[in-house]
Amino acid sequence: MPKEVFIADGSWDFSAGVNSDLVTTVRSELVPRGIPRNQLPWLQNGTTRGGTIAPRSGQNELFKLINSGLWQGGYMYDPFLEGNPYLVCSISGRIYKALLDPPYTITDLSAAFGIVNPATPDQAFFEEAEGILCIQAGDFFTAAVPTLPLFYRSATTGAPEILRRSNGLTGNVTYPNINEIPAATSMVYYQGRLWYAQGRVYTAGDIVGNQTSGTAPYNFRDSVFKVTENPLAISGDGFTVPTQAGNIRALKYVGQIDTTLGQGPLYIFTRKQVYSLQVPVSRAQWIAATNNNMPLQTVAQINNGSVGERNIIAENGDLYYQSFTPDIRSLVAASRFFGQPGNVGISRNVNRAIQFNDRSIMRFNSGMSFDNRGLNGILPKQTDRGVVTQGIVPLNFDNVTTLEERLPPVWEGMWEGLDVLQHFTGDFGGLPRAFSVAVSRQDSSIQVWEIVASARRDNNDARIDWYVEFPAFTWSTAGDELELKELRGGELWIDRVSGTVNMDVFYRPDADPCWHPWFSTSFCVARNCAEDVNTPICYPISPNYRDGYAYPIVFPEPPLAKCAPLQPKRPTNIGFQHQVKVQSKGYFRIRGIILWATVRDREVHDGLQCD
Repeated sequence: MPKEVFIADGSWDFSAGVNSDLVTTVRSELVPRGIPRNQLPWLQNGTTRGGTIAPRSGQNELFKLINSGLWQGGYMYDPFLEGNPYLVCSISGRIYKALLDPPYTITDLSAAFGIVNPATPDQAFFEEAEGILCIQAGDFFTAAVPTLPLFYRSATTGAPEILRRSNGLTGNVTYPNINEIPAATSMVYYQGRLWYAQGRVYTAGDIVGNQTSGTAPYNFRDSVFKVTENPLAISGDGFTVPTQAGNIRALKYVGQIDTTLGQGPLYIFTRKQVYSLQVPVSRAQWIAATNNNMPLQTVAQINNGSVGERNIIAENGDLYYQSFTPDIRSLVAASRFFGQPGNVGISRNVNRAIQFNDRSIMRFNSGMSFDNRGLNGILPKQTDRGVVTQGIVPLNFDNVTTLEERLPPVWEGMWEGLDVLQHFTGDFGGLPRAFSVAVSRQDSSIQVWEIVASARRDNNDARIDWYVEFPAFTWSTAGDELELKELRGGELWIDRVSGTVNMDVFYRPDADPCWHPWFSTSFCVARNCAEDVNTPICYPISPNYRDGYAYPIVFPEPPLAKCAPLQPKRPTNIGFQHQVKVQSKGYFRIRGIILWATVRDREVHDGLQCD
């Protein structure tokens, strides 16, 4: 009897990340727009960095910030040349500071200084300049008389901690240094001035180091919070974007090499458009800037602006931001293809998740750059604590990078696990750290979590649930793409197993929308000598004792399957293409997958159904 012939297909490289916008059929000459072999249709809570597949970074709960209240916003405040950054935030109008190192001290600054902001605005705005933090209450559009901002400064050598209210624009010409930053919305510290937006108008305060408006105890750095130089600003006016653009949502800038200050143009984001401003650098030019002598303002994006300021991620010379399409966009990519038809974003790869964004509350979506990734918060949801985002779509900037080769950024599917109010990053003595302020799914309190790039588990010891969907393989390399095939087994090549892993494998044929259970398994490798039954003496304890070696998880033959609902004449393990999903709990790395099949005979008219 002749031996049964098995044919193999699979993938061993996943360096192209995720693309949910393509058909799941693997790319071939017959399917030129299928998904490439080194790409995945979807990945949940995982990463493809280095060309393999592994779980995402772990997240640890640090402390509870407050039991209840409305989150209005926060800022990673960096004490001027003294100490590590810490969180300053506004919750129901009260200002708090929270240290991000043990013992995680929380201070109610509003109680300490007897000063509060309105409790009902849904978003406050923050910007730090020269060690002083400006806090806008967020009622610029809702209050008859908007609340003047607060100025906060940490205690420094020889100077106490301060939280006080701005004087605003008093109109005093005799003593112009009384004029201070007025009520506004978005702000940015740019080229030595604090810029602020008021509806469709934007302007700036004095330049840093102005010895007329600044004060000696601050070495005249506090001049950036005074408004005494430009006549337009003193009178409460400024530069205006066109009516059709809408109100200003954000003010941002990018890094630019070969410039005196290392800063490129100032970008003014509205809901519909983005503008670029060539800012007057010298004090004389700034004083001379009026409505009749405006700096050069040009259109950078004509159709798609930003939903808000929290989601804009600055990465080198580019700004990544979310638009109402819904989409994630790159300012550099949009400028590069400005003369091309259409205006498309860069996030179609993860449209499977982004398409469900609630546009009415997308302005609260938060993002950050951490561990060479752009982490974009998506899927906003309204809660009693504020709007939370239920997922993150990571854009991996450091996919495969060597001296000889650098691959372009790739999307890595979606991360989830927390209901995040806002993301923050900070530099702690040269160590970048990332934090998420989140709403507890247990008691609805507001908590602070940290994303730890090297962590393999959540909350120190909770295994991460993750899954990966592989392309639908057609065995085109064996010349059997148009043949009917019976799925007979497979292998998953893995390594770096750490601790216990539970795995469930699913499959589906052709265009079947449903996943069918294949088999379940579990395996374990000791993480330290305390878990190793073969080590009687446990000294010293190592946090990463050893990883499991590379060995294949062998897939058995699929169980005897019932016929698919939409294909009553064919069992689910028989089809022209087969796709696999691996759902796991625990840490390991996937290096490759192989599926085995046998060719089945069929007649030309198989599948026809007549009355």
